[in-house]
Amino acid sequence: MPYMKVVVDTMKERGIRDKYIILVGGAPLNEEFGEAVGADAYCRDAAVASEMAKSMVTARRTRTAEPPGPSVN
Repeated sequence: MPYMKVVVDTMKERGIRDKYIILVGGAPLNEEFGEAVGADAYCRDAAVASEMAKSMVTARRTRTAEPPGPSVN
């Protein structure tokens, strides 16, 4: 667990953080820990993580599929 923040920070340094959805969870963790390490979400168990991952991937795909707004010239 002590290296979760290191991993997220390294991803930021390399410019790849926004390409991934990071979920943390399980009995020893909580929402505050997830926020502290820079995770996208905390999930209490694997079943919740699976549903959260599906939801977040769908939301990301919907966002990227939206047509661009009007261009300003």
